[in-house]
Amino acid sequence: MILACFLPWVHINSIQETFNGFNPKPFATGNNYGKAGKFIVLLTSIIFVGMLLPKIWAKRLNLFLSALLLAFVIRTYVIFTGSLFENDVIRKPGIYMIVICAILILFSSVFCKTDNSRVSS
Repeated sequence: MILACFLPWVHINSIQETFNGFNPKPFATGNNYGKAGKFIVLLTSIIFVGMLLPKIWAKRLNLFLSALLLAFVIRTYVIFTGSLFENDVIRKPGIYMIVICAILILFSSVFCKTDNSRVSS
């Protein structure tokens, strides 16, 4: 997931720019995409640490953060790939990778292995 933030996400033909998660380029209107990769890397790192902890609260926190990550990734996908003009945005592999990785992280959080005989808090 973190690697996908550094890969190209989209190429916009009208301004001849390629975007990833870390290079915000301002438009003439003053808008820019921001650094969505920072939030994705932060959430992914917290989720990874939570997966290593054998505590039940960490598993529950991971479930919440994984759902938040998937929602943010879907929002990012819509923002980066939305365009008013047909064939203006070319989707690159990185944008698909963040969506697939976010879904996999959510599934791994839902189906995580916990020790049911001993609940630690």
